[in-house]
Amino acid sequence: MGHSRVATRDCNGKAKMTEKAGETAREGANYRCGRCHQVTALPQGALIPVCKFCGFDTYDLTNPRFERRDGSLGPHDPG
Repeated sequence: MGHSRVATRDCNGKAKMTEKAGETAREGANYRCGRCHQVTALPQGALIPVCKFCGFDTYDLTNPRFERRDGSLGPHDPG
């Protein structure tokens, strides 16, 4: 199975990239669930699972520099 990235829009209408369950992690990183915002650390090459906290299948890569304490994204331009 090939890896595909899905472009979605954030609350400001800017495009952001997401990762889906069943894909291979392209990089070792913390993946944040798109629904419950819990973080799952995955090494490069690992199969991305559904969220172990809520069962959702879409993740964003997290970057602590751009996160608020509640887990929401702060203002930034990802690309």
